[in-house]
Amino acid sequence: MSQSRQRRSGCRVHIQFSLSPFAGVVASLVHPSVRPDPAGCSYHAAFIATRLAGGGLAVLALPVYLALWGAPSLIAALCFALLVSPLPIALFVSRTGRLGIGHLLSAGSLSSLVGIVASATGGVQSALLAWLVVVPVEAALSGSVSIVVAAAAIAATTVLAIVGADLAGLVAPAPAGIADWLWPLVGALPAALFAGMLAAQAAITARRAAESASAAGRRFATLAEAFGDPVLALRRNGNVVWAPAAAGAFAGCDSDQLAGDGLFARILVTDRPAYLRALDRAAETGAGVAEIRLRRGPGEASDATVWTEVRARRLPAEETSLAEAGAELVAMLTDIGSRKAQEAEVHRLLEQAERSSIAKGRFLANMSHELRTPLNAIIGFSEMLADETVSRLEPDQQREYAGLIRDSGRHLLDVVNDILDMSKIETGKFEIFPELFDIVGLVRKCAQMMEIQARRAGLRLEVDLPDNFPELNADRRACKQILLNLLSNAVKFSRPGGRVVVGLYREPQSVVLYVADEGIGIPRADLPRLGDPFVQLHTSYDRRYEGTGLGLSVVKGLAALHGGSVSIDSEIGRGTRVTVRIPARREGDIRPARQFADAGEPMRRSA
Repeated sequence: MSQSRQRRSGCRVHIQFSLSPFAGVVASLVHPSVRPDPAGCSYHAAFIATRLAGGGLAVLALPVYLALWGAPSLIAALCFALLVSPLPIALFVSRTGRLGIGHLLSAGSLSSLVGIVASATGGVQSALLAWLVVVPVEAALSGSVSIVVAAAAIAATTVLAIVGADLAGLVAPAPAGIADWLWPLVGALPAALFAGMLAAQAAITARRAAESASAAGRRFATLAEAFGDPVLALRRNGNVVWAPAAAGAFAGCDSDQLAGDGLFARILVTDRPAYLRALDRAAETGAGVAEIRLRRGPGEASDATVWTEVRARRLPAEETSLAEAGAELVAMLTDIGSRKAQEAEVHRLLEQAERSSIAKGRFLANMSHELRTPLNAIIGFSEMLADETVSRLEPDQQREYAGLIRDSGRHLLDVVNDILDMSKIETGKFEIFPELFDIVGLVRKCAQMMEIQARRAGLRLEVDLPDNFPELNADRRACKQILLNLLSNAVKFSRPGGRVVVGLYREPQSVVLYVADEGIGIPRADLPRLGDPFVQLHTSYDRRYEGTGLGLSVVKGLAALHGGSVSIDSEIGRGTRVTVRIPARREGDIRPARQFADAGEPMRRSA
């Protein structure tokens, strides 16, 4: 079956006639633009059917009149023309679909017919004036209040015209020889019966249209509930006309709370313009999409939000029940929180990869400086010792050159070891071998190893250690490397005359190592990046402090291998405190480590 035939068949069920063939003819005469709308199709079909019936009866009555009374007079001919006029009016509505104009033409035709006949049968005393009541009643079939008012105005104008003609003496007297009781019966009774028939037809049409609209609304609701995502009916301004229970569950509230501007109030203020633009696009072009954040919870001020995609479309023409309620658009709400989280994660990873790439490039540029400096010293002093003029050098000078070569080689070895350790940690190949050892003794030994370097820098190196501290079950070599890296950084970035403190204390679940200094400090904005592999805060070739920038990264990696963590507390110009927590595997009563006297200094803040 073709689409047009399906539409005619769908329209036919709304036409209440006993003769099925006649119903099919009427259904085929309804304008194609009206057929998809069940209510509109019902109104058009009722109008066309009544006009075909009335005009057809007039055509059939014409031969009978000619046979009985002969050629009609001018007034009779005009009346027959008006009686047949419903046929072209029905054709006009069928071809154009303009039902309102059709009702106005029909009202004018019937009012003219009643006015002519009433003027020839007594004017205001004519019982046929009762037929003017039929005019607005018939217009009720249009389903439009404005058409009914216009038809009533036409009927009233006709009454006023008859009254004026009667006062002017232009109307004919009532026919003689008819009993006074018979003339009103002949004129008013048919009018009342016809008006009743029209009222019944209007009621049936309205009921059918309401049933059709209600069924369409139920179908829409069923389909909306069947979707995994809630579908709402909206006005163009964003107010909700209809919301299913699924929409309330989506927003974490009752669906009634979304009615009106309830949904709009739940949208974050910054996302409301995008929401309204999407609705405008849907109203103008048929479709609009927006991504908004919707507050989820029983109250509109809920802090919980969910990323929501709103896909809006124009309301289908067949959804007349929603259209009568003021709906213009339908919109589907989709939870895109997981997609947004994935996008944010991808964006974060891309930024991290970009930062890592930039950091590695800077690292390699700085590494060339770190490698060339000791290599140049080794090569230069080695060539001087190998030269024949070395015999003229004093033994002290020779020992000095040899010491410089040794120091440069050790520095170069430290750089290579940092790179190798960081590489092993990143690839998961760095192995730790936990053992019980004296952590207090290790801290003292590391402090003694850095004592000379601290003294050369003009610093005081202090230790803050508790009494009766139990042995720690961890990798001794890794803990030693952690302490030496932290102490080296603290000495490097401290000003002469300051001090560096290395300490140890116990928490319920961990052993805490810390190194604090009174150095230059670190900007708060740089703290999140500090300790990332290949990240240096000073990356220019002429930077004041040497180093690869891997020391703190190695510390973080070694702490993580033990299941621990590293935290940094710093303030520009006041110093830095680095705290390393390593899970404790043995319990014991530990006396808290002594605290510094000056609570305002960074090195003495609570861990």
